[in-house]
Amino acid sequence: MTGLSEQEFLVLNGVHLKKMATAKELASAVGLEVPVVEAVLNAAAGNDLLMVAEGKHLLLQDGTNAVQEYYRTVYGPMRSNDRVLEWYDRFETINEQFIKQVSEWQSTDGDERVQSRMIKTVERLTKNLQELTPLLPRYEIYVARFNASVTRVDQGDKDFVCKPTIDSVHNIWFEFHEDILSVIGRPRDT
Repeated sequence: MTGLSEQEFLVLNGVHLKKMATAKELASAVGLEVPVVEAVLNAAAGNDLLMVAEGKHLLLQDGTNAVQEYYRTVYGPMRSNDRVLEWYDRFETINEQFIKQVSEWQSTDGDERVQSRMIKTVERLTKNLQELTPLLPRYEIYVARFNASVTRVDQGDKDFVCKPTIDSVHNIWFEFHEDILSVIGRPRDT
């Protein structure tokens, strides 16, 4: 499996961003049907790109290399696209706000006012993502995932703010940040 197809990339990138995930979690995260995801995962495991431990999938080094090569090959032109780079610079301001709000929310044991500001920040990101989706149509799935988690928060389920084992707002944000950094070719610490 050298030179990933778009479908293979979507699934393996989902594993890359989630670190460890079941086929069902990946299907939901990347917008594909579970049988399609399972077929890609099985082929990738057979090609030593990932391993399976208790039903969860984890990329091996060759799998990570294949995902990073796809980013370089397919998204290379975006690394010098002024529209994308300007969007990312604006995102960093929103990202800083979000990180502060998450920390404040955690330190105040889920204060409603902080939570409200955090949700408004997420809604601002999802609105801004519409600027990128013509260039990166797969980012529509982030909008859908954020909306689903925000709905759960609005219904009173605070687990969907930051709980690490579900598709919480914080987890989706973290995955999106990793994804956009890979698209533009920047390491996480910049």
